[in-house]
Amino acid sequence: MDQKTFIEKILNDLSFAASVSPKLKQNPRAFRQLVAVPELTRKLVQDPVFFAILMCSDSWLVNAPQHQKLLRDQSPRQVAVCGRGWGKSLVFSRKNLWLLYTKPNVESLIISSTQRQSMIMFDYCYTTIKANPLMREMLQHPGTTRTVIKLKPPLGGKLIALPCSPDKLRGFHPDWIFIDEASIVPSQMITSEIMMMLTKPNAALIMSGTPMAFDHAFHNAFLDTKRYSIHHYPSDSSPLVSKAQLAEWREMMTKEEWQREVQAQWIETTHAFFPMDLIVACLDPELADPTSPNQYIEDIEHQNRARLSGKYFAGLDLGKQIDHSVLAVVQLTKNNKVRLIHKRQFPLGTPYPEVIAYVAKAHQTFNFEGMYVDKTGIGDAIVDELENIDIPEVKGVFFTDAEKENMLNYLKLLMEKKQLGIHGEDKQLIAQINEQQYEYLKPNTAQERIHIKFRHPKGRHDDQLYALALACYASKETEPEPFLYVVPR
Repeated sequence: MDQKTFIEKILNDLSFAASVSPKLKQNPRAFRQLVAVPELTRKLVQDPVFFAILMCSDSWLVNAPQHQKLLRDQSPRQVAVCGRGWGKSLVFSRKNLWLLYTKPNVESLIISSTQRQSMIMFDYCYTTIKANPLMREMLQHPGTTRTVIKLKPPLGGKLIALPCSPDKLRGFHPDWIFIDEASIVPSQMITSEIMMMLTKPNAALIMSGTPMAFDHAFHNAFLDTKRYSIHHYPSDSSPLVSKAQLAEWREMMTKEEWQREVQAQWIETTHAFFPMDLIVACLDPELADPTSPNQYIEDIEHQNRARLSGKYFAGLDLGKQIDHSVLAVVQLTKNNKVRLIHKRQFPLGTPYPEVIAYVAKAHQTFNFEGMYVDKTGIGDAIVDELENIDIPEVKGVFFTDAEKENMLNYLKLLMEKKQLGIHGEDKQLIAQINEQQYEYLKPNTAQERIHIKFRHPKGRHDDQLYALALACYASKETEPEPFLYVVPR
């Protein structure tokens, strides 16, 4: 094939361009000569899909019309609501690379609830650059780090991954902002911080994620078809999600979870005691900030006790062969906020002595002021063991309908008063809270009050929810010291 025919075939046949891309990467000199051809350079600049296929070797994109449509969209305001695994982060990583390598001095930010989440899209960009010799040689050093990609002049563009912390966001006025998993970024952070950064002419904002809360900036934007370009794709419309994966999700998910996570629909769990809006309002970005003294503690083995502040309380939900044992530790701050600072779900069948040993380690770290334990089915034996390791104010709780009602009502009260903080990426806990269903029980006599009966969907668990509820209930017992205020004459 002569050179002219070869170039025309690359320009007009995406499948052919995808087939030659890996070979071109192995021959940087030939690759450099090819992209210098004016017609080909022009198409790389004009078409981000062509750029992704030739420069990123995205052969899967050839037969993905929805992904192509999203990638080609240049609207200054976009919303992409996609099912799990659809590929939104991958598509927007390609859009970021296209911007970096075709638009001089562009500055783009990837923002999510945590640094770890924003790094998912960023790492797609970084690994793709490292795999392409032409793109790799344009990296500027120093300047490129694990959270920043900076290109040499004349392009000079910059891509930065950030958590949604006000301290980290201030000072930026980018050309493009990509909010990944926008549902778990606090709505007020989007409207009062992130949108205020769009000061440049034609600055663009893209929000993507799966649907969660209704009363949220992400949902409001999805409904605003006049200002936003809307993309809405379920998981089964993506070539990146296999039929086997869909079948596995169908088997393990509730109806509501399937509608939300796979079909990408805003849906409220039937008879949910804790609506999703209420849960999302409790997501605390500071728990996910590794630089914050108030971050979530994953590893208690190496935690410096001197860095801890506030009072700590624990809740222990004891499982059996079909349920998990779960320890939840909450921090009661000076302003009476209750934050889930540590959680440990034990593997099914973990012997109680191993659970108690871990609780003892946690007590050494946090110095619990009190602890509530589910003693349904096991009696007082575990409570006695915990008292023997000098945990103060240990109380065993039988999970009667009335006791569950008391605990979950108190948890809901904390949430409504915006006094509860949980980790935004703790999807298991969020699902268990939202899935807790309820019904009213009719009183047997006129003297009885109406009670609530709780349940979780068949095949699901609520161990983490009740461990959290127990810990919060333990913190409730701490009341302010009474004092006498004397009014001077």
